[in-house]
Amino acid sequence: MKKGLFLYNPKSGDQSVKNKIDYIIKKFQQSGVFLVPFRMFDTSNTDENLHELLKSEKFSFIVLSGGDGSLNYLVNFLMKNGINLPLGVFPCGTCNDFARGIGMTDNMDEWVNVILAGKTRIVDIGCVNSDRYFVGNIGGGVFAGASFNTNNEIKKALGPAAYYLKALGELPQLESFNILVKTENYSIEENVILFILLNGRNAAGFSNFLIEADISDGLFDILLFKNAKPVELANIFLKMISSGLSGDRNIIYLRAGECRLESDKKMQICVDGEQGPFLPLHVRCIQPGIRFFVNC
Repeated sequence: MKKGLFLYNPKSGDQSVKNKIDYIIKKFQQSGVFLVPFRMFDTSNTDENLHELLKSEKFSFIVLSGGDGSLNYLVNFLMKNGINLPLGVFPCGTCNDFARGIGMTDNMDEWVNVILAGKTRIVDIGCVNSDRYFVGNIGGGVFAGASFNTNNEIKKALGPAAYYLKALGELPQLESFNILVKTENYSIEENVILFILLNGRNAAGFSNFLIEADISDGLFDILLFKNAKPVELANIFLKMISSGLSGDRNIIYLRAGECRLESDKKMQICVDGEQGPFLPLHVRCIQPGIRFFVNC
C-alpha cells in the first residue's frame, strides 16, 4: 500500500481540521493510500520528531493541512534537511495565497482527488540571507506586518478582512523610507512605502495580485510602491483588488533571480506572512525548488 505523511496544524484558519482527520484518512485509504498523521507545533522538538519519522518510514509524498505560515515552516524544514518528496497543500489558513495560486481547492473531496491524480509542478523557492526560505512572498513597509501583528482570534473570525482592517489602521502613521535594490542589471534607489518580492500571483489575500508572475521561471517579481498622495494610494488599493497593478506610475516593477535590499530605516520584513529578519537582505531564487501537487 502506498504511504503518505499527513501533517496538520490544528490552529490554522478556523481550526476545524482536527474534526476532519478521520474523514481525510478514510478518503485516501479507500483509494489504497495509507496516511500517517503528524500534529505540527505540538512540542518544542517538532523538527526532531518529524525528521526521525521521515528517516524511519518510507513515504511517497507529504500532504499538509495548514495556512501560509504552516507551509513556510514545512518548506524551511524540507530545504534545510534535503528532503525531496512531492508536497500537497490543503488550504485552511487565513489567506492561503500560495495554495490558491496553484489551484488547490478547499473542498476536501476535490482536494483528495487532486492529490491522487498525481499532477505535480516544480516550484521555485526563495532564500533569504542563505538561511531562511519562502515559497510565496516577502515584503516590508506599510501593510507588510499586518499578518503577524493581527490577533489569531480576529483572523479566525474575519479571515483576510482582518489583515485589511489592521492595515487601514496604519494609514494615519504612514511613513516612507528609502530603499536600494541591487540586481544583476539594476541599481535603483527610491522613496517608498512598501516593497514586495513575489514568487507567484497571490499576496495578502488578493487573487492574481500580479498576473504576470510565474512560480517556475527562476525569477522574482519585485514591486516598489512609491510614496504617493492619499488619493493615489486609494487608487493602488483598488488596482490590487482588480488585478491591475501593472503599469501604475507609482509602482516600480523589476524581475530578477537574485537581489540585495538595503534601507536607511531599521525594518523587519514579512516572510510568507511570518516575522522575518531585518534589512539589509540578500535574496536569491532556487531553481529547481520543491515539487508540489497542483490543480492548474
